[in-house]
Amino acid sequence: MLCTLLYLGPGLGIGTIFLVIIILLIVVFSFGMIIWTPIKNLIRKIRGKNN
Repeated sequence: MLCTLLYLGPGLGIGTIFLVIIILLIVVFSFGMIIWTPIKNLIRKIRGKNN
């Protein structure tokens, strides 16, 4: 009886996998933006001095 109450089905597993993937993508893109913003500003400064 207890084993049948603990069965959650494949839907919960798939939802958990997608949730973990989405959280990892958010973290990766956040670090990418933290790194990209100073690089973009540096490129703007270099191009502004040449013109």
